[in-house]
Amino acid sequence: MRVINTLVGNSFAYTQEKENFAKRRDEIGDLMEIVAYCQHESVREPLVYREELWDTFVQEGITFAEWLYSGAGDGSEEDRRRLMEVLTKKGIIPSENEQPADGDQEGNTIHIALGEYPSCVSSLQQYIQKRRDILSSVKNVAEYEAFMQSCFIDSRFADGILSEMKHIDHFQDRTKEITRALGILNDRAVELYQQYSHHLEEAMRILSVLLQRECAPDPEHADDLLFTFTYSEQLEGKGAKTKAIECSPHLKLIHPGSNLRIYFYWHDAAIGTGKKVLVGRIGRHPY
Repeated sequence: MRVINTLVGNSFAYTQEKENFAKRRDEIGDLMEIVAYCQHESVREPLVYREELWDTFVQEGITFAEWLYSGAGDGSEEDRRRLMEVLTKKGIIPSENEQPADGDQEGNTIHIALGEYPSCVSSLQQYIQKRRDILSSVKNVAEYEAFMQSCFIDSRFADGILSEMKHIDHFQDRTKEITRALGILNDRAVELYQQYSHHLEEAMRILSVLLQRECAPDPEHADDLLFTFTYSEQLEGKGAKTKAIECSPHLKLIHPGSNLRIYFYWHDAAIGTGKKVLVGRIGRHPY
């Protein structure tokens, strides 16, 4: 499944409060963050926009095309360069229809705006949350697994993680719970490890509070908690490598006695250059 990332041209139009792009520099910066996310190696999705964008007046008497290409109007040259790069990249597709014709696709569409605009996202945080809302609505386990990496780009998932996910009872009823837990791990685990590396009990306590679910280690079953991760070294001539990581800490989802758990490890220096949380298993006890 892919998301249709639709840039809403009307959000570029000037208003009394937003009379030119010099006053909208922060909004342009927010849009660039969303674009960078879409271009991330785990996502690689284009941005779709209508041709009418070029004729939108972004300042009194000045269209977006004039602002962008002739240097007319207010705004920085850096912002012109950034927007020009975004809107002329090969992956950016002009669209005749801002609204997808296929009704089934509408649920997979994220409307992106320059600044606040009705029914649109305008910041990276809003955009990521919208992606995760879409993920939560996916009821097929294989489709969920295929889409989840693009929603948690600061996570790495163990090889073959789908094989256990297929055994989650009532999976279609658990997607919101799983998505929320993966989101908290993705957003906070590495940061918490860096802050509490000598006192990981506190890091797990904070995760428990954030998720309102128990987070605990499982030192008695270390041999059963080794999961394989594939990664690539950032050196010329080096290919993919694998590494077994013990993912002992786990989140106990639904309730403390549930057999639905997420086993993870905080990070590994070789995998994702130490900046990714490692998710070894989503599902039952492995023993």
